[in-house]
Amino acid sequence: MLELVLRLIKITLDVYDFMNKQSLRFIIVGILNTIVGFVVYALYLKYINNSYLQALILSNIVGITHSYIWNNNWTFTMKKFSLKSVVRFTSIYLISFVINLLFLRVLVDDMEMGKLFAQGISLFFTTLISFFGHKYWSFAKQR
Repeated sequence: MLELVLRLIKITLDVYDFMNKQSLRFIIVGILNTIVGFVVYALYLKYINNSYLQALILSNIVGITHSYIWNNNWTFTMKKFSLKSVVRFTSIYLISFVINLLFLRVLVDDMEMGKLFAQGISLFFTTLISFFGHKYWSFAKQR
């Protein structure tokens, strides 16, 4: 019984933490960043080159820059630039990038799925990785 009560308290605290202002801002930035990255990816495929790898690299560069600026200045309202947070932030995105690339290789090359649809599926997983990585590591000291 005590274990159940403790679990319910933890869930309640997790929901409260999720709903706090900082978490909501992080989610908003993440949604905007996903849209920006996906638009860059799609436009590159349509107008510049049909290479999903090149499109993914460019969309990640634009996305990392966009996301860091907004999370640094709006979500976590850091008072100054921190090289440590940039390195951590970029590391999380590099991990997400590699996972994204692996997903695309399997979905597009092996399963012959459409490039845009495959990226949509991959975004679900990489968004989760990014959210938890940035929340608990990139900006851990600023919370």
